This record gives sequence, structure tokens and C-alpha cells, in this order.
Amino acid sequence: MTDTACGAGHSWARCSFNTEERLERLYAVTSGWPWLVDRAHRLHAGLGDADRVLSKLAGMLTDLSEARAFVGATGVQSDAALAAGYRALDKQFQGSTADTEDVVTAAIAYETSGDEEEARWVFACLDAMQVFDREEDGRLRLEPLLQKCLSTGG
Repeated sequence: MTDTACGAGHSWARCSFNTEERLERLYAVTSGWPWLVDRAHRLHAGLGDADRVLSKLAGMLTDLSEARAFVGATGVQSDAALAAGYRALDKQFQGSTADTEDVVTAAIAYETSGDEEEARWVFACLDAMQVFDREEDGRLRLEPLLQKCLSTGG
């Protein structure tokens, strides 16, 4: 990609991560989380090299304080019911998939003392926060990068 192609109207990611392989690596490191993509953008402004940015960002996520900052930015722990619901899902499904009703009834409702209305509110909030990956069959799985950061104390 030439400098001309990176003029006005083109995203920094398209210009800085100008190959499919680099864009795939950006997604692999950030999982598309806006806070992490923003960190990549800020790192690129300082480092100027996409490969160095990706390496540095991947290393940052192994640092406990950086993992905590990322988790904090997601909002998952901003409310006791959300945090409890997330923990219940992580414990109940341990990386496997579940359908929406399983998520609401089997895990979240348990943590909300059986209050289905609150369980549905918790699910709706977690879903809006994009803590789930959706499989092709519509089943849900906890997003792996967030799950990893939370499981390591983030």
C-alpha cells in the first residue's frame, strides 16, 4: 500500500497494518476489543512499526497490571451482579458453549438467587459488553482473551 492510499479517509489500522497477515495478527492480539485497539494505535504513534506494536501489546497482556487495566476497561467488574454473573458463567461452562437460556437459567440465575428478571438483566449487560463470542450455531462462549485476563487475576 502506498502512502497515497493512506491519505484522508483511511483508518490508521489499514495503513499501519497494511497486510492481511498484520491485520489478522492485530485481531489475534486484541480480539477486536476497542480499548486494546486504541492501545495499539497509541503504541504505533510512538513506535511507528506494526510488528513492534504487536509484540509489545502481546507482552503487555501478560503483565498483571495491564491485564487488570484491560479488564477494568471492559466494565465486567463495574457492578457486583455483573461480576458474579460472569464468574458463574466461567465456572459453569469452563470454556464450552451454551445457548442463551442455559446462560440465563443455569449460571446467572443461580448467582442472583433465582431472580430471572435480574438474571436476564445481567445477561443483557454482559452481552452488550461483548463478553460472548457467538458460534455459527448461535451458541455462546465466553470471549477467550477477556476470560484469560480474568483467570490470571486481571
